[in-house]
Amino acid sequence: MKRRTMLGAAATLGLGAAWTGPGSARQRSGLLQALHGGGLIVYFRHSLTLRSGQPDTDLSTCVGQRNLTPAGRTLAEDIGRAIRAGSIPIGAVEASPYCRCVDTARLAFGRVEIAAFLETNGDTGDAGEQRRLATLAQVLQQPPAGGNRVLVAHGNNLAGLSERHLYPPLRIAEAEAVVFLPQPGGARVLGRVAPEAWAGLA
Repeated sequence: MKRRTMLGAAATLGLGAAWTGPGSARQRSGLLQALHGGGLIVYFRHSLTLRSGQPDTDLSTCVGQRNLTPAGRTLAEDIGRAIRAGSIPIGAVEASPYCRCVDTARLAFGRVEIAAFLETNGDTGDAGEQRRLATLAQVLQQPPAGGNRVLVAHGNNLAGLSERHLYPPLRIAEAEAVVFLPQPGGARVLGRVAPEAWAGLA
């Protein structure tokens, strides 16, 4: 029953309807205006990484984890620079405890809080993963105060929420972002932003 409740919350996200952008000038203008107004949640997948080939289960050290490449670190900095140049207000910045997520957030925004609910093992049948996804679904329904809330995590989190047997899974690339409008009953996707597209929003 708990699984059904979590899936119900996830199903309201409408993830399959997201557009990839910003594309047209009208879309860019609308998304930028919404971001300037604050109250949105911007979900980033961590920046570019080099796979280590080893399971990175030890979160107490970055050694052996799948970490950002030099290009990934530069890209995270570029994203943050573009967001500041666009005068987009940023409130809380939270990240999965994995080093690649923490580093992405810190490089882009200069600060980060670790959020355990953003951790993932990619197994939607796991009880711990179900609890984390349920928490994420709830967070995506709560309008933040003071700018836009930033979450930096993994592709698995959103894929888990999009319910593979009901909706096409939402797959996002490294450093890609999804902008959510939180609202009672479920968040609405306003857009997907490729990493290089932030500069074009301004």
